[in-house]
Amino acid sequence: MTKIDTKTDKVLAFLLGIIYGYRGALVEVKRKDICQYNEEEHSKDKVYFINRKTGYVGNVKSSEVTHICAIRENKEEKKVVIFLYKKQG
Repeated sequence: MTKIDTKTDKVLAFLLGIIYGYRGALVEVKRKDICQYNEEEHSKDKVYFINRKTGYVGNVKSSEVTHICAIRENKEEKKVVIFLYKKQG
């Protein structure tokens, strides 16, 4: 297994942190086009805006967003749904 250097890539460190943080839960990942993102659909979810070019990860939408990650937790069912929005094609 090769070592992954997360010190130089904030986005990679963020995604690995999510995976590690929910390691005991049932995780479902849904990948969608970024133009399908709807703020109302994710009003109760944790939403992070990502710019892979600059390394920005945060909850404030910047002018150039390459990805959007919305996390929906269902603690009763111990299930997590991760929505990844990115430009398709």
